[in-house]
Amino acid sequence: MSIELLPLVMRWTHILSAIVALGGVIFIRFVMMPSAQQVLDDETHAKLRTTITRRWMKFVHTCILLFLVSGFYNYLVVQRPIHDGQAIYHALFGIKFLLALVVFALAVALTSLKPWSEKLRANAKFWLMLLIALAVIVVGISGFMKFIPPAPLPGIQVATELQ
Repeated sequence: MSIELLPLVMRWTHILSAIVALGGVIFIRFVMMPSAQQVLDDETHAKLRTTITRRWMKFVHTCILLFLVSGFYNYLVVQRPIHDGQAIYHALFGIKFLLALVVFALAVALTSLKPWSEKLRANAKFWLMLLIALAVIVVGISGFMKFIPPAPLPGIQVATELQ
């Protein structure tokens, strides 16, 4: 049995990026935000939020880059050839990719300290919940796609009935 190292590394990179990014967002939304709001005054809370956002932004941007590189590799090099001609597989990939772009845009906006994203950050609870929901849908689609069997090889007919 031979295992190609690059596809394995790309798959792990993709999965670990998802764990870090989604896990971090869930922690921020359900643990850090409520805890900080309970014990900190407004000024201290704002300073903490800015400090965490600056640090978290680096993780978010790195995860997005790793997602894109590993995701395109996984799709174009590993999955696309074995699912050639399977419209459902490629349609699901397209939906997953578009949803992922929305997730990335929300993540970038919520970690930006620029004025253009102020309104989103002001309602961070809502936008983080939307980001989490969309990310979970992307993970669900990915999991479903993993169970779609490869396309039959050209020239090989599969017997459907016993004669």
